[in-house]
Amino acid sequence: MLITLSDYQRIYSIAHAVLKSENSDTNKSCLFYNYCGAYILNEHYKINAKVYSGFAAYHLGVENILGFGSIVDGQLKSSEDEFHSWIEADGWLIDFMAPEFPNVMLSKGYDAPIPRKMMQSKLDSMAEGPDYIKNSGDFLVIPDMDVTKSLAKHLESSSTFIDLVVICNRWFHKKPNKMHKSISITNGHGQLNQITLSGSKPIIGRW
Repeated sequence: MLITLSDYQRIYSIAHAVLKSENSDTNKSCLFYNYCGAYILNEHYKINAKVYSGFAAYHLGVENILGFGSIVDGQLKSSEDEFHSWIEADGWLIDFMAPEFPNVMLSKGYDAPIPRKMMQSKLDSMAEGPDYIKNSGDFLVIPDMDVTKSLAKHLESSSTFIDLVVICNRWFHKKPNKMHKSISITNGHGQLNQITLSGSKPIIGRW
């Protein structure tokens, strides 16, 4: 693996805490989770991590397959309204939103228990097509470069988005270094907000 489970948990927990402080929907924040994660991987690990957006599908066990995108005339498609984002780095796929997948499935009406795991798998183990997504941990991602570039251009014009990613990067420290349990940031109204890591449930294993 590129990073340990404990460091993955740290990156996810920081991004999650910052999103909660901004009252963002953590079930629909794949861009922030993964831009934040990619920035940290580049800065702290010197890993050339890049974010892609497009169609994605993950097998979460039993009969639970979570898909992002659409099917048009039998073709797997994505758009700026229907997409998912993930990280590709050194032949690996990493998705820092994966611990939220149980909540996403719950919001779609699936009440079967799904474990909170990290998503970190070799890209060469990806399913050849949707019909090959049969077992827990199987996945399929199809980048759409037009969608990827358009979303990136929009995000790069958002000073708030960039500031929050930088805050996450400054907060993060690799193990065995200690990391602050909380930080203070100034919101858009000049008020000081305290952000804590408490409330983030543990991640058990990986897909």
